[in-house]
Amino acid sequence: MKKFLVLGLVAVIGLFAVMAVPGASAAPAAAGKSGPYEGTFNGTVYAPDGSSAPMSLIMTHRGTAVDGTVFIGDGLNIDAGMCGAAAIPASSIYANGRTSAANPKALSARSSFDVSGINVTVDLNSKVSGDTLNATAKIDLPWLCGKDPVLNGTLYRAA
Repeated sequence: MKKFLVLGLVAVIGLFAVMAVPGASAAPAAAGKSGPYEGTFNGTVYAPDGSSAPMSLIMTHRGTAVDGTVFIGDGLNIDAGMCGAAAIPASSIYANGRTSAANPKALSARSSFDVSGINVTVDLNSKVSGDTLNATAKIDLPWLCGKDPVLNGTLYRAA
């Protein structure tokens, strides 16, 4: 079970990167106008143990709709305490969602998914300031696992 729980956390990386807010209730903006999450961002994501991996995001942000693909390289380790630890393999993940029309530069979201019969919740927060995207993802694991890992990343818009 430990291995399946940790390997299931690969999905967290995709959620972390795009920071999508499903079902936002704000009215969409003009379909042709791009938002602050539009473009390619490159940087690094860090785990609490000091491990890190390169990350690239390619996103479109039209109105309140955000679509993107995250590419993550090797090097990131997730320690889920008593539930195990694993290296996250290099991968790419597609995700989509919606931002708030009132504040399209800041996103907060909560997402839950099932990994081997265990509910895992991820609290996501990000902010775009100019050409910099800062993001944090807290992985809320069951109490028996121990401390909840927090991933942090800073990415910069590609020229």
